[in-house]
Amino acid sequence: MKVFTIAALLASEASVTLAACNADNVLRALQNNRASASPFCSTYTLPPPNQPLPTYVAQYPASRVSSGCSCLNTPASTTLKTSTSSSSSTSATPTTTTIPSYQCSGDLIRNGGFQTVVNGEAPPWQFAPRDSPTSGQESQAVLVVGSNNYASLRVQGVRMGGSGATQISQRIPDLCYGETYTLTYSSQLMIKDGQPGGIDCRVGIDLNDQYLVFIGRNGPDGRPGDIPPFDYETRSYTFEYYPSRVTNLRFQALTVRLSCTAPSGEYRIDDVSLVGSG
Repeated sequence: MKVFTIAALLASEASVTLAACNADNVLRALQNNRASASPFCSTYTLPPPNQPLPTYVAQYPASRVSSGCSCLNTPASTTLKTSTSSSSSTSATPTTTTIPSYQCSGDLIRNGGFQTVVNGEAPPWQFAPRDSPTSGQESQAVLVVGSNNYASLRVQGVRMGGSGATQISQRIPDLCYGETYTLTYSSQLMIKDGQPGGIDCRVGIDLNDQYLVFIGRNGPDGRPGDIPPFDYETRSYTFEYYPSRVTNLRFQALTVRLSCTAPSGEYRIDDVSLVGSG
């Protein structure tokens, strides 16, 4: 089994085009009534707009409705340029992946099984670089390649009273307001030399604007934490997407975090998916 350490978050060549559409109340109203809004917007965005407005956007100016229709029917996209290479060659060939602004159905996660490996990385996942804040302590996220690839988040050498943390993340499309999604993942948490009954190691899986899963004691949003998966197991979490935190970030991301006060901890995760039911 070969282990590749991801040395930097931005090691691969990347070209990003940020979305121009904002998730304001007009666009949310159109998305929540997509069945009727789509045919309406297909002609309303053609100048000049002359149809009467549907009741769910009738209170907004025509210019805002026209702008929202443009985003609904022709979503802005994020374009990522990554490098790919074959196993028989060390040269890299740029490829382009387009992330839609919103995705209501299907899997939002790409390469959730970490099976696509390019130059020792698993794009589009970003692995936090190795962090050694104090002598003997080390936190890192690595890609483990073998018969079944997986991501390994590791904290080692934590002294009494200290802590260490690391993470992996992936940019994803924005979720549709009010839509139902299911997060599924397979994982295992291993703690070495931890104190019985202590906090030891905690795992969080979240979006930019809300927490999804917390493993450990009470989570940051007040929900009781899940029991740690000390044996390898598959879990799922289903939720309706209503943003619980306001953020100024211009993109959405799924992040998996490990933090430990125990001397050593490792969290292995694989087969990650986030599927919308729309």
